[in-house]
Parts: sequence; C-alpha cells; structure tokens
Amino acid sequence: MPEDAVKLTPTVLWAQRKDRLLITIDLPNREQPRVNLEEEGRLTFSATAGKDGEERREYEVVLEFLHPVNAKDSKISVGNRQVFVVVMKTEEFSGEHWPRLLRAKGKVPHVKTDFNKWVDEDDEEENDRDAAFDLAQLRDLSTYEHSTYEKDFYGEEEDSDDDDDMPDLERI
Repeated sequence: MPEDAVKLTPTVLWAQRKDRLLITIDLPNREQPRVNLEEEGRLTFSATAGKDGEERREYEVVLEFLHPVNAKDSKISVGNRQVFVVVMKTEEFSGEHWPRLLRAKGKVPHVKTDFNKWVDEDDEEENDRDAAFDLAQLRDLSTYEHSTYEKDFYGEEEDSDDDDDMPDLERI
C-alpha cells in the first residue's frame, strides 16, 4: 500500500459508567489491529480492512479523551467484526459521568453514542442498588408445603367449594 494513501476512519461507538468508558470500534474484516492507550487519555487504533477479493484499505482513528484514563487497568477484546475496549477512568474523574467523550467540543461524525450499552446516571444508581440485593440469601419457594402456604396466606386450611350450588352454564 502506498505511503500517501488516504486512511479511512472507522465508526466508533461509546457509552460510559461511573468508573469506565465502553468503546467499540466497528470494523469488519480487519487485519492486524493495533491499539494503543496512553494514560494522558489518548487512544490510537489502526488496521487494514476490506471485503474478500477487494483491495485492503488502511483505517485509523485517534481519540483524545476529555480526561486522563487508567491505561494499566483497561481491557481490550478483539472480535471478528469489532474491537471492544473498556477504558477505566482515573480515580480523580471516576464516580460521575463525563459530559462528553472527547476534549474537542462539537460533533465528530465517526463517533456515536452506543445506545445498546448506554445507561443513564440515575439508572446506574438503581442498578447498583439492585445488585446489592442478593437473591442467594432468599429461600427457595419449593421448600414450603403448598397447604401450609395456602393456610398462612388465605387464613384457611383448604379451598372451600362455595360454587357447588351453582347451576351449569347453558349453551345459547
């Protein structure tokens, strides 16, 4: 591939939690992905990609995050269609949602919100409370005898058949 060839930009999807950024780089049929994450908040990605039988093209994207990140604790997963990066926020900027992903203000055409992974701050707090509720501490309902449950719940031992005196329904 010639040195002066134009590099294309892959689509980047993002979402966040209080303590991390969820970055998905969508680039099917890519080869030789190179990802570099720096503590200063800079993510660099490059790869070649193209459909089978077509010329491979160079792709590159550089993301300058709004704040520094914890590169050491961040993780990456390279799949067939996407590269998924979990970028950990530093303690200084953890605990709250960032107002935007990048330092540069304004809309960036190749960076989009990942609504499949997005959670609002309020919903995240609810999920944290739900996670604190441990279902393993509850007993299994099958340990209760049906008649005992019925007695406790309805205040009687057996179901009374008050409808024995009712006539059968007639067909019209």
